[in-house]
Amino acid sequence: MSEKDLEKDGSSEKDAADFAKSGIRQYGIYSAIVFQMLGTMGLAFWGGKKLNDHYGIENNLLTIAIGFIGMGLAFYNLLRQLKNVQK
Repeated sequence: MSEKDLEKDGSSEKDAADFAKSGIRQYGIYSAIVFQMLGTMGLAFWGGKKLNDHYGIENNLLTIAIGFIGMGLAFYNLLRQLKNVQK
């Protein structure tokens, strides 16, 4: 934000810093990360189950394999996002 923008809405750099450190904002960021992880893993296991049913495989090999790939992607995304939050 430029100084003119800060003066227009009555906030200052201190207000912006306080907003960045507010507990509710951080709660929102971390809860969004959790829901993204749950969505990624849920879609992976669901997709694996659908493929397993489509190809008629008796054991749940595709469900487990694609589910673990989804878990790996979710954890990779978690670490990447936590690194960005800590900046």
